[in-house]
Amino acid sequence: MRVRIGDVDWVSRFSELAAAAEAEGDRPSDRWRDRAARFDRMSRTAAGDGGTIEGLALVTRPEDVALDIGAGTGRHAVPLSRRCARVIALEPSPAMRQRLVSRVEEEGLRNVEVRGESWPLPERPAADVVYSAHVVYGIVEIVGFLEAMTAAARRICALLLKLRAPSDALAEVHEAVHGTRRPRRPAALEALAVLHQLGLQASLTIVEGTGRPLVFGDDEDDLRELALRVGVAPDHAGIARVRDALGRTCEREGETWKVADVGPTALVTWPGAGSAADGCAPPAR
Repeated sequence: MRVRIGDVDWVSRFSELAAAAEAEGDRPSDRWRDRAARFDRMSRTAAGDGGTIEGLALVTRPEDVALDIGAGTGRHAVPLSRRCARVIALEPSPAMRQRLVSRVEEEGLRNVEVRGESWPLPERPAADVVYSAHVVYGIVEIVGFLEAMTAAARRICALLLKLRAPSDALAEVHEAVHGTRRPRRPAALEALAVLHQLGLQASLTIVEGTGRPLVFGDDEDDLRELALRVGVAPDHAGIARVRDALGRTCEREGETWKVADVGPTALVTWPGAGSAADGCAPPAR
C-alpha cells in the first residue's frame, strides 16, 4: 500500500535524485577497487564508528541473526558480530569483499558469513535484524530494495544515513573542478518519507556524536580519495586540480582541509514482515 504525503510523490522524487547522481560520469565494474584499502584502514581505526554501532546495538539482541547489506570492509559487521549470534555480510565489490574476508579471518570471527551478492537477492536469507549503512544514496529502484529488506526481517529493519548525503558536501569542490554543480543525492529524510509512502511505520533517531565535519588531509592518500569522489583521475594532474579547487572553496586548518559538515547520522527503523509489536520501537537515546 502506498500513501501520498502531501503533494510530493517521494518514491519518484527519491528515484529521480538517485538516477541523476548515478548518471554523472562512467562507472567502473568495481568502483571501489581504488578505495578499498583506505576504507579498510578507516573502519579499523574508527572501531566501526562507535556511535552508529551503539545505535545498531540498541535494536539488536544477543541471540539475533543480523543481515548487513553493503557491508564494505566490515565497518559495522565486525563489531556487531560481537553483540549478536551471527552476521550475514553482503558485499558485491570484489575489492571490498576481499578486505572484509581478510579481516574476518584475522580476527577469528566464526559467526560472520561473507557473501558476494547484490541486494535484493532472488532468495533472501532470513534475519532478525536487516540493516544497510550509507548504501541507498544511489539506489534508483528504492522500492524493491526496501520491500526486500522488510520481507527478510523477522523483527526490525534499519538504515544508517546522513541527513545530507556525503557527496553533497563536495558540491563546491566538484563545481570548482568541473565547472558544473553535481546533482544532489537523496538521504535520510527522503528515505523516511519513502518508507511512510510505502505504508511502513518508520522512525528516525539522530545518532549522537556523529556530526563531524568532512575533512581531508593535504597528503597524497587523502587527495587521491577526494579526486575519485569528484570524478577526477587520481594521478598527479588530478591531485593538482583537486588541491587547487580546495584552495578556492574550503578552509584549511594546519595540514587538513575542512570541506563541509554533512550533519549527523540518522538511524531509520521500521518493523520487519515477521515482527511483533514489542520489537519494533525505535531506539531510545
